[in-house]
Amino acid sequence: MAEPGAVARLEEDLTCPICLGIYSNPVSLSCGHSFCKECIQEAHSHQHCRQGPFRCPVCYAQADPTMELQPNIQLRSIVQKFLDAPTHQEEEKREVQCEEKGENSGQQDEVILCDFCLQEPQPATKTCLGCEASLCQAHLSKHSMKSPLKYHVLVEPCDAQLLAERRCPQHGKLLECYCKTDSVCICVLCCVTSSHKNHKITTLEEAFGQAQGVFPETLKAVKAHEAALYQSIENLLKQKEEVKTKESLCRNRLESLFEEMCLQLDNKKGEVLKALSHNEEQQLFQIQTQIEKHKEGKDAASHDVQELEALRDQKDLLLFTKAFAAIQARKRKPVPMKAVVGLPTPPIIVDELTTDTTLRLFRQFLSDMQSLFKAPPVHEHLTSSMYRGGGFAYSNNTIFASSSNTLKFGVSKTLSAIPHMESDQSFSEGCHFWEVDTSHARCWKLGIVHPNFECYLQMSHDYLRVFLGQTVITEKDFCTALKVVRVELDCRRNTLSFYNASVKDGDPAESLRLIERVSIPSNYPVHATFSLSHGSLKLL
Repeated sequence: MAEPGAVARLEEDLTCPICLGIYSNPVSLSCGHSFCKECIQEAHSHQHCRQGPFRCPVCYAQADPTMELQPNIQLRSIVQKFLDAPTHQEEEKREVQCEEKGENSGQQDEVILCDFCLQEPQPATKTCLGCEASLCQAHLSKHSMKSPLKYHVLVEPCDAQLLAERRCPQHGKLLECYCKTDSVCICVLCCVTSSHKNHKITTLEEAFGQAQGVFPETLKAVKAHEAALYQSIENLLKQKEEVKTKESLCRNRLESLFEEMCLQLDNKKGEVLKALSHNEEQQLFQIQTQIEKHKEGKDAASHDVQELEALRDQKDLLLFTKAFAAIQARKRKPVPMKAVVGLPTPPIIVDELTTDTTLRLFRQFLSDMQSLFKAPPVHEHLTSSMYRGGGFAYSNNTIFASSSNTLKFGVSKTLSAIPHMESDQSFSEGCHFWEVDTSHARCWKLGIVHPNFECYLQMSHDYLRVFLGQTVITEKDFCTALKVVRVELDCRRNTLSFYNASVKDGDPAESLRLIERVSIPSNYPVHATFSLSHGSLKLL
């Protein structure tokens, strides 16, 4: 029995260079190389399509297969004896079993096929950049044995697109250099003829080595960047869900609010219509009562007319006089020229003036409600500065009254009668608010000031007063100290509102309690104003 190594060497000698299988009907060219007859004929047809003389696929000697194909009878006999050998038959069985296992494994990855295999192309193991062809292991061995081809550059198998990317699009040469200036791969001609001529150039090997040196650090930085992006995406997704949740909650609240408003409006409509119906019933009842009384009088008058008509023909003096006196003695109430019943006052007067006033108030209500729905402007930007002549100190958003400052609050005849501080920021348009902690002051005032007027809320001796210039708008006995006061300026409607914002927890509707809303002159810009007698005011 032959040794496996000898059988393998013999099989290699009996292998066709084209199909890489055992010779089938072997023929020889004039150069001495043998091929399967079908393989060399197919190779000739391929070469004929490319135009040019046919050359031996092994030695590249020029030949004409149509004239020189000679059957190699001796080689055919050797092949037949090799195929009939038991060792070869066992080897074929093992190959078939291996192929079946490979097919059943289901791992049929996309591979680059050999460009020299004609019948059944085998997977390529390398791609030659010089020949621009992919080679299987068998054809690669033949390729490497040829001295003109052994110095060609071999790379991992790649397709035509990747091969094109390895060549310079301008010169068609292989990309063998690296331009550090532009961070691109270039060919040799680019180094001396193109815009890269004066750049810092290095070989691909050097660039590869330098890249390998910084690769771990770059990978770490890219991974950190990836993690940061992932975290940012997570935060944005979380924010997205929060927006959806808040929007759903806001929508539900708005639906409940408008349902409640519609319910109360329907209830009010029902009450008003019911009152109108009741008033109508009362009026109709009184009119009907008068109609019944007038009908009774009319019937009595009709009866008197009938008696008088009958009495006209009475000739007996006694009977005529007696009957006429009885009819004449009956009481008859005078009938007014125009019968009118005194009706009760209607509960609601719906005339043109009432309708216009109601619609105006309703539009104002809708406008105010829309303002409530808008996000209030921020107040952290509000800053204060010392007013000339004021005895105050300012630090960390807190206004302090000096120990020598004894202010007397009340109606001031001039704007400078009471020292005060003003905000650096002025307000001319839009909606603004600021909140002030007044829990550490007993006598204070908050509001706005303009060279021509001032409007403020003043706390003094447990009395809460709102001033517009020298006019007291409201005055209340307010024993409970105000902890937080909210001042809202609406330049669109020319209003200044003061709220008790002391309640911060619980029902949001109860957290702001309106103290007073004042219509102010449309003179702008205005500044926020602060003043106190003792203690401190803190801008929140």
